[in-house]
Amino acid sequence: MSVKAHAPSSPRPLDEPLPSLIQERNRWFFSLEADRKEERLFELEVMLKGLDRFFNLQNQPILEREAIVNRDFKNELRILRDAVFRVVVLCRSLLPLEEARALHFKNYVETRLLSDFQRAQNIERALRQNTPEESLYVLCYSFTNFHELLGKLVDLNQHPYSLFYHVEQMLSREIAGNRYFNPFRAAGFAPHYDVIRSARLSRLIRQIQPLEAKKHFSLLFLLLYKLLKYLHFVETERLDLERLKNSLLIFALVNSESQLLIDLLERDLPAQLQRIPGFPSETYRATHDLFDATAYQLGLEIKKIFELELRDAAASTDLHHLRAGVTRSKGLLATIFQQSIVALAQVFDPDLTGRDLFPDFVSRLEQSIRLRRDVWLFHKVLENLEQIIADSEPKGESIAIMEATKTLRNFIFYYQNISFQFVRCYDRDDFQEFFDYLDAFNLADVEVPFVFQEFKRRIHSFKLFLETTLSNINNRAELQNIPFGTEEGERIFAQFLQ
Repeated sequence: MSVKAHAPSSPRPLDEPLPSLIQERNRWFFSLEADRKEERLFELEVMLKGLDRFFNLQNQPILEREAIVNRDFKNELRILRDAVFRVVVLCRSLLPLEEARALHFKNYVETRLLSDFQRAQNIERALRQNTPEESLYVLCYSFTNFHELLGKLVDLNQHPYSLFYHVEQMLSREIAGNRYFNPFRAAGFAPHYDVIRSARLSRLIRQIQPLEAKKHFSLLFLLLYKLLKYLHFVETERLDLERLKNSLLIFALVNSESQLLIDLLERDLPAQLQRIPGFPSETYRATHDLFDATAYQLGLEIKKIFELELRDAAASTDLHHLRAGVTRSKGLLATIFQQSIVALAQVFDPDLTGRDLFPDFVSRLEQSIRLRRDVWLFHKVLENLEQIIADSEPKGESIAIMEATKTLRNFIFYYQNISFQFVRCYDRDDFQEFFDYLDAFNLADVEVPFVFQEFKRRIHSFKLFLETTLSNINNRAELQNIPFGTEEGERIFAQFLQ
């Protein structure tokens, strides 16, 4: 019996040219027949990037970092398991149909029936990845293995950081070793999905001069739009606690790339623009000031989100609280990215408005007007509660006080979902402390004298805090010469009293 010899494959050079890989992947992509292929390829990039960034604990909203050694990472491993499975689903949707159908059978054959020699051939194939199809197949196959492994790891009794760390090492190496779908290899933008679809903004960018400045601003607009697109994968309507926690992987990615954006705005981009011959000095000054303001605000908002809205979200057992935090975090980030895009565009086109680019755009002026109205409303609701207490307490009537407290709780739910996201960072702790106190308050305790006295003190103290807050809001520059009209507030207040 003769054995046919197989010529060894040529090893891939470590410094193989990136343009040729991009060209080959583009060829594969344009010939691919798959529904929603742009959307799926973009999501695959997001998930692979998110997995890598999620392993960096600085990208997670963990409160007590000094206790990492004693922390149980079961929830984080669940998030990894679900993200890995999503990668498998996306890979299968992008594989040729016949390969996708055969994948289950191949997995069985290759793990149960093949000889050692045949298994070695499969390993060699994984190292070659001569085509994007092979590269995608290898990614799908390896992540199927990781999904099975993570499913077993989650079921263990203990999940120390060392376990999380070693999973990270394996997954990160697998992502980095993928020839065509390593999202960090081709640092930049893909023409399949990294596009600006606003015709007006595209025209504006084409008119920026000189050419080198146009390139820098084009990349900045693309980066801001990409960050905004990441937020599309944060699903706020999830009614399952574990599925809702999966958004932490997206927030990890947004946090990581926001820090890169801050560095770009504060250091790299101003220096690069300053060296461009012929770039107008007045445009440089305007953009430099805008870069500083955007970097500062983005840093504050990220800090606010991680320290308050999403704090220890992976360990949360309260669906309502987590969902509210995820929703507000998504809204905060979407607002700042939209406002940054609009403000930058207005440097070159002062007549452009936010709604020219985003139908749901909320300007800083609109934010301040809404916040002023709702803080005034908040004060009115507390004032109403204090009046009911003053009328009912001497008579020993507690029912009216309980009902007024329920009205306050209903208003807080409204406020948290509408205007709380517009509160500035240094005021949020006071609001959240009051929300937590009222949420934990037992209505029946209005009949317990010493507890009720503390309740009244808290209500009055927070009412005074709202008066100070309202005064500060009225002093905002954007609200100067815009008087506060109480008509809309009175109408909404009447609805809460019904």
